[in-house]
Amino acid sequence: MISVIETPVATEKTMLLIEKENKLTFRVRKSATKDQVSREVEERFSVKVDSVNVLFDKKGKKAVVKLKEGFSAEEIGTRIGIF
Repeated sequence: MISVIETPVATEKTMLLIEKENKLTFRVRKSATKDQVSREVEERFSVKVDSVNVLFDKKGKKAVVKLKEGFSAEEIGTRIGIF
């Protein structure tokens, strides 16, 4: 299986999303769908995803992933090294 997640995004704004809204932000492949992103986050980090929003910017495609209640975006951020 080809990974759709390329890299986590670590900016001041994404750090606030992690702390206040339990959301993680990733740079993803342009061909990635919301379902593919959701599935990969759930499998890779052993969490449940509540929703996925995607957006395009000048660098490509980003996915903002909201985790379900009971799962910690801060813990995942620490595990993947963005803190």
